[in-house]
Amino acid sequence: MNPGKFLMSNAGKYRLSVFSALVALLSGLGAACPGIASGSVPSQPPFGPDACKQGYVWREAIPSDHVCVSPATKAQTVSDNNLAVSRRNPTGPSGSDTCIQGYVWREAFPGDHVCVSPATRAQTANDNSQAASRRSG
Repeated sequence: MNPGKFLMSNAGKYRLSVFSALVALLSGLGAACPGIASGSVPSQPPFGPDACKQGYVWREAIPSDHVCVSPATKAQTVSDNNLAVSRRNPTGPSGSDTCIQGYVWREAFPGDHVCVSPATRAQTANDNSQAASRRSG
């Protein structure tokens, strides 16, 4: 026997080939389905009554907000949600829901008191009015 060589039984070769096939299959799934590779689950199904037409995605101001908007508007919504606390004046007339000067409630849904620019609030109202026409389902 040559000390630098590794000998494998037929059973070992079979197990290695099955393992290699599984790795290749899973790698292919990761490329075809990025959510699987990243460990995340897509938040929007490609079909159903709330599915968006091509070019639109769910706004998700809250998880159940399925108004279809542009990807840029969704990104703005995420940013606005992340900055919400910094845009509040907790001692104002509406208590902790009072916006600092220059900001207003977004009102994407009843009770949505995230403070945004007036332009974003207008965009939100427009998106809400266009919701039905942007659904594919």
